[in-house]
Formats: sequence, C-alpha cells, structure tokens
Amino acid sequence: MRKTSIIVPVYADWDTLNKNIDSLIDNVGNRSDVLVYYVNDIGPEADLLEKNILDRIGSCKNFFYHRNKKNLGFLVNCNNAVFKIVPKDTDILLLNSDTKVTPGFLDEMREVLYSDRKISVVSPRGSNATNWSVPLDMRYAFKPEKSYSYYKKLKKFLPKMYICPTAHGFCMLIKRSIIDKYGLFDEIYNPGFAEENDFTMRIRQGGYKCATANYAFVFHYESKSFGNERRLKLIEEHREIILSRYPDIFELMEKYMSSLREPEISVARKIKKTLTYNKSCRFLKNMARGLRNKIARLIK
Repeated sequence: MRKTSIIVPVYADWDTLNKNIDSLIDNVGNRSDVLVYYVNDIGPEADLLEKNILDRIGSCKNFFYHRNKKNLGFLVNCNNAVFKIVPKDTDILLLNSDTKVTPGFLDEMREVLYSDRKISVVSPRGSNATNWSVPLDMRYAFKPEKSYSYYKKLKKFLPKMYICPTAHGFCMLIKRSIIDKYGLFDEIYNPGFAEENDFTMRIRQGGYKCATANYAFVFHYESKSFGNERRLKLIEEHREIILSRYPDIFELMEKYMSSLREPEISVARKIKKTLTYNKSCRFLKNMARGLRNKIARLIK
C-alpha cells in the first residue's frame, strides 16, 4: 500500500481551517506513511492564514505548507498540488479545509480502496455531505455533532462499504495509478462544483469503481469560500456541462440512493432491544428446563 499525501486547499475561513488542522494533527500527526500539505491559494486572508498555519503545524514533521504565487481557483489549486507539489508516488486524499476528521478515518478508507483492484476512489460518510450524509435525508446537515452521534449508533448496522456511481469532493481518496492513467479534474469546472462527478464518471467509463467507506466519518461544515449567489450560479452552469457529457449521471445516483436501506436509529435501538430480550428469554427457558430436570431426578 502506497503512502498517502493529504492535500488541503486553503482560501479563507480560519475558524473551520483551525478545526481541520487540529483533527489532522490528532489523527495523522507524525505518521511516516502520511504526508499533509496545506496549499494557500492567496485568498483575502492569505497572510493571516499563512501565519496561523505555520504556527500550528510546526511541530509535525509530516505536515508541509505551500503558498501559490497567485490565486488559481480551487480546482486548479488541487490539480497543481497533485502534479507539481506532492510526491508523485503517493496516493492522494483531497480534503476540504472546512472538514474535521475522526479517529481511524484514513486507515478505513485505505482498506476499502485496496479491497478491490477496480475500486479507485473512496469517500467517507459525513455531516452535510449530500448522498454521503448521516442520516441520508440530511436532517442534521447543519448540526454536525448530532450527525456524528447518529452515525456512531448507526455504524454497527452498516456494511463496510457501498459501491456507488460517484464520490464526494469534500473528502476523496484516489489511487495514484488512476490519476496517472486518467489525469484529475477538467479545468472547465474551475473554480469548483461538479469536477469530482466528471472525474469519477470518466473513470467509470474505463471500468473503475467508486466506493463509500461506511466505517469512516468526516465532519463537513458549510463552506464560506463562495457566497450563496455565486455558489448557485456555478452549480447551475456546471450541471449543464456534466449533463451534456454524462446524461445518465442523475439517474444512476437516483437508482443508487433508492437501493440503500439504512435503519432509523429508533429502529436500530428496537432491533438491539429485541435481540437482547430474545437472548434473555432463551436463557430463562433453558434455566427453567434444567431445574425441572433436576427436580424430576430428585423425585425419582
């Protein structure tokens, strides 16, 4: 299994970025098989972010910082980091700066990535993560702690992975071999939105697969890099592009989502309670049967 380079594109919003740094230090700090790169794309807070990042990561030997010479836009920043900054023999984890990772997330994603030679891209479950959200109906999209609490109770009822048509760009682990073969993001989608869908549909046409790692969870906070008006405009424009290339993409996702069967937590609790009750009943019945047999032997 290759080393992993984690690339965190940085633009603005220190509050969520600080959570991201803390969580990565806690979970992958000073690991010899993981490299972490914060890549500053010269946003409005570039100097402040640079100072804060360098202050925070200084004690971690596997954490690195890079500052672009000019603003490239999120998507080009990702491409540039993959091809020109990080080592070319590592797998790639693209991780949004508005995320917070949890214990074991990377090891679980790696296990899924290498469980099948055709699996080439893996995303975890998360909060506010559209079709990767917990719960799936996104009722806790903006209540991340509730989402994580729900996930911890739901996890035991989930399979290790789902095979899915696409992946989610908030956190994507990609085999280096697939990047070598297909490249990465088409820059027509710069500065962002839908680029990961285009990439994953492209490799899907080559017979490769995406997977969801159900035993990995990453918090996804609402990004502040794009204003709502600009965000909606980009989504609509890029939706038209991807539909022109892959007309069946939304049908594939709809079929995938309708195939999922995840219990409500209240149901999950009921299932567990029922199983415990049934085990207790069997124990009591066996004990009663043993007493009856013992009494019968004494009478004889």
